[in-house]
Formats: sequence, structure tokens, C-alpha cells
Amino acid sequence: MLILVLPLVSLLASVVAHAASEPVCITKSNVSLRKGPGTKFPVSWAVPKYMPFLALERKGAWVKVQDLDGKTHWVRSNAISSKLSCAVVKTKTAKLRQGPGDDQPLAELATASKYTAFLRVDRDGEWIQVKDDFEGMSWIHETNVWIPTVRARVSF
Repeated sequence: MLILVLPLVSLLASVVAHAASEPVCITKSNVSLRKGPGTKFPVSWAVPKYMPFLALERKGAWVKVQDLDGKTHWVRSNAISSKLSCAVVKTKTAKLRQGPGDDQPLAELATASKYTAFLRVDRDGEWIQVKDDFEGMSWIHETNVWIPTVRARVSF
């Protein structure tokens, strides 16, 4: 039995997990994303504060990021943080509520359109409390937003 376990332990020991992506948020207003790692590359998208991405690769002062649609861009590392949790509307429009639940009144900003970015503040079941760039607080149902999560790549 010991002879069979040793090869399995050896195989498991050779499996190395690599962090393939890390959730990050834009920390500044109106940040220009680029098609390559440098200012000589064309702008691919100008994004608001709190826009979430998955960081895929670093090259000097630049980070390659992936958006909710799977497209990749490059952003300066000083414009992002992995210490915040952000969300972006992934549906055409989403209702914003004053509290967690469909029975709650609409928030002051009643709806948000696709690509509206928020800072994630709290969670209550399927509801996410969010803050916008103007400090407005509201609740949105989780099915309406994309919140990037850590993905691990395993190699043998």
C-alpha cells in the first residue's frame, strides 16, 4: 500500500498552482486603457473610477487586464488596486434599491446602465450594496453585476 501512495504523493507535489488572475479596481476617474503596455499605444477604452477587471500580466509599470466582456487592455499600475472590491453592471439596465430586496423603494439613482461601475460595500443574500463615484449608496441584485474573482491556473 505504501508503494502505491508514494507515486500519488509525488504527483501531487509536482502540481503547481499559479495565480492566473487577480481582481483589481480602477482607483481614479476617467482612466485611459491602452492596446499595449505604454502611452504610445492607442487608447482602447476610457473607464470610470471603480471599474473592475482581472489583472492577467504585469510588464513594468503596466498591467494587462481583462474586462467583463473578455477583452484585454493595458493600464498603468498606479491607477488600480487589488484592495478594493468593485462591481459593474453587466445587463442592459439594472434597478437600484434603497435596501436589499425587490420590495424596497428605488434609490435616488433609480437605474444604472451597462458598464456603470460601483465600489462593493456589503452583501445581504443575493443583494450587493454599492457606492457610486459620487458617494451615492444603493443596492443591486447580484444577477445584474459582474464582480471578478480570483482564478487559479494549475500546471503539472
